[in-house]
Amino acid sequence: MPLGKATRLTSLGQILSILMIALLAWKMLHSKPQIPEDIYPYLTSLEPDLVLSVQTEGLSLRPNAWIDILAIRSTLSEKELAPIIHQVYNNIHFDKINWGTIDQNKVKSINRKRDILQNFPYFEPGRFTFPVKGKTWYDNTFGADREGGKRRHEGTDLFGPEGTPIVSVCSGRVEQLGWNRLGGERVGIRGDDGNYYYYAHLYSIEPSLKVGQTISQNTLIGTMGHTGDALTTPDHLHFGIELPNGQWINPYPLLKVWHNQGFLAP
Repeated sequence: MPLGKATRLTSLGQILSILMIALLAWKMLHSKPQIPEDIYPYLTSLEPDLVLSVQTEGLSLRPNAWIDILAIRSTLSEKELAPIIHQVYNNIHFDKINWGTIDQNKVKSINRKRDILQNFPYFEPGRFTFPVKGKTWYDNTFGADREGGKRRHEGTDLFGPEGTPIVSVCSGRVEQLGWNRLGGERVGIRGDDGNYYYYAHLYSIEPSLKVGQTISQNTLIGTMGHTGDALTTPDHLHFGIELPNGQWINPYPLLKVWHNQGFLAP
């Protein structure tokens, strides 16, 4: 093979290799993260009243004892509970609990749930703030039909008087500001936990906010309204949570807990 042709083929091979590496790198950078499938079904299945009750129950015990109690109570039957909870109340460390005749699959499930509660601390008192600073009412309408069934409701609507202050539920970075067709005046916050927190139908947006700005939990981001496709509805905040993998989860159980945690003793 002539030297010039061999050189050209070598160069072409190098270019193709570089392009392949670049393509793989692009895919890695833009691929959605994998999230274990059991995390959010468990968290959003927990009854808010149970979470709040367990947190009150754990106040007199060691810090975060409520996590152990909640993992146990959300797994075992009432018949199985007594001897296990008795050990927690006697300050026996979780790793030292004597499970007795409890099925090992249930013990494994309790350990997994405890791990989820520790590493995804949505229910940790003080970690999140309820977004509405004033009177409000709301219900669990996640997944309800919208636009005649063309799409699903991917959040919770919190109703209240126009102009009611709306605050960021967590610290993070402002990612979206301003108008879109459905949300009207909206603010999107990329939380420090990686989730996208969406606040829509605002009457007004806090003028000091800028895209890219870092904000803290409880920062004022706007006021309640009915802009966008909510023009003909009562004033409300549409609040949504999108995971890093693009999945929208039901915020209702989380909101119910955040709303009532202020009544827990410090």
